[in-house]
Amino acid sequence: KLLKAGFRYVNDLFDIKVVELSKEINVTHEEAMDILKVIRNDDNPLDESPSQVQQRGGKTAYEILHKESRRPQIITFSDEIDSMLGGGISSGVLTEICGVPGVGKTQMGMQLALDVQIPAFFGGASGSCVYIDTEGSFAIERVVEMAEGLISHMKLMTENKSQEAKEAADSISLDHLLENIHYFRIHNHIEQIAVINILPRFLAQHTNVRLIVIDSVSFHFRREFEDTKARTKMLSSISQNLMSIAESNDVAIVLTNQVTTKISDKESILVPALGEAWGHACTIRIILFWQDAKRYA
Repeated sequence: KLLKAGFRYVNDLFDIKVVELSKEINVTHEEAMDILKVIRNDDNPLDESPSQVQQRGGKTAYEILHKESRRPQIITFSDEIDSMLGGGISSGVLTEICGVPGVGKTQMGMQLALDVQIPAFFGGASGSCVYIDTEGSFAIERVVEMAEGLISHMKLMTENKSQEAKEAADSISLDHLLENIHYFRIHNHIEQIAVINILPRFLAQHTNVRLIVIDSVSFHFRREFEDTKARTKMLSSISQNLMSIAESNDVAIVLTNQVTTKISDKESILVPALGEAWGHACTIRIILFWQDAKRYA
């Protein structure tokens, strides 16, 4: 009954209420409650003491602040965007970049795949990147140009600096930058779900990964689905998996998203694709747009 109703993963049931599940799979409230107890392995969470909650993963606000202050941020090399984000792309959360075609979403994704490799000496994350390409827009020639630009910039920064700074800059080479981008080409939504599901195992084997880019998260889900209800449930499961991956592995996850036209009685406006439910999935949403031949965020 769960599968027929569109529930494919355990995470799909974490946030659903007893009454909602009862209606979705046509069972009694008692049966729905029993199902959720088994899934959540949580017979009576309301009876837990604060110390028990703490043991199950609860944190104090101070612990959260201390952890976040120590997380390296990934700069975009746009001073305005970095300032808007408080220093750059944050680890442990989902960041969505939306906009019309040609506004620079893929360019920013490719740039971040290089920027995440900036050495810790310069305040960088000194990590590697997983790049999931759903549209075939990853241009290796452009990545090489960006990588060469990053190398030149690092050397320019250290011209009159210490020997240690020069050695840190010299540790970044073109081969090094390209070898640290793990590229996956995705051709349909099934492959997209499969790659997301194997990410925890991949990250366990590649512990230096500090960034995951999915460009774009919406491409196959806009083209291959007529059943919006099934699509919403599948996207909800994907977002929960990605949030879990970001938090448990302390990696930054950047998703690019397309835009669609929303028509009302008075006007039509461009809004991020995948609907309002998806809009709550990401912690940070950046919308890129053109105005008077200039790009804004």
